[in-house]
Amino acid sequence: IHARQPRALSLSGQDIARRQRQAAAAAELRAAAAAEPPRPAAASHPEPLRKVGAGLQMDFGSLGVVRVNLRPEWSPTSFEYATGVAAARSNTSTVYRLEPGFLIQGSLLARGVTPNSKNPRGAKVMERGEIGWAGGSKGPDYFIYMGTGPAGWLGVPHDGTVWAEVADEASMLVVEKVSKLEVPPTPPGQMHILATRRLIGVAPWDPYPGWPPRERLLKVVGASIDRAVEACGPQCHALPRTELHGSVVSGGWGSDHKQPSA
Repeated sequence: IHARQPRALSLSGQDIARRQRQAAAAAELRAAAAAEPPRPAAASHPEPLRKVGAGLQMDFGSLGVVRVNLRPEWSPTSFEYATGVAAARSNTSTVYRLEPGFLIQGSLLARGVTPNSKNPRGAKVMERGEIGWAGGSKGPDYFIYMGTGPAGWLGVPHDGTVWAEVADEASMLVVEKVSKLEVPPTPPGQMHILATRRLIGVAPWDPYPGWPPRERLLKVVGASIDRAVEACGPQCHALPRTELHGSVVSGGWGSDHKQPSA
């Protein structure tokens, strides 16, 4: 008995053309893969996603410019209002109250910008260079706190809304200059008010890279900024921070701000 030989399969012209197209497509994919640069390996501890920051600058004319980091995580509606005022690029905001060593106060205004709608209690103790709404309001009157340490007497956390912070020491020097403008004679215990409100320009400003912003302003006078981590890449968990030293920590601010690690 002879075994039956398998019959050869014949391919039609269409089959041959289809296989040729498939082979050509596979060759193109292999060539593209070979030309593509290798992708970096994923970090074992990827950087968590953070909200992108925004800023504004307050132009006090010959006295200088104050750069401000807006903090949407502290007060989202205040962030929206402040960015709207900055986007208007107007000169209708003001400063009118000056208390050297304590605060400067004014109004953040722009025509056509919807007023802020909420005033949540501050997310933290208010510290040097931080900005809140005056009198526990929703704005538009703001104040920049100039004290040398945490303002525990303003509430722990702060009784009003804190929504931004001065971005650097150079800007804080401008705040100090503004606070020393001449005011009319004032009885003891009364607010020091300018004879005429001073107009200031407000415009957008792009914050320094990184978010949350790295500290470029001392929150506590007499402390230091840790520069050792400046060379650390964006994946590093450490950030420059205000270091509290013994005599500063025990300087009479009360037990509400003392930290065991300080």
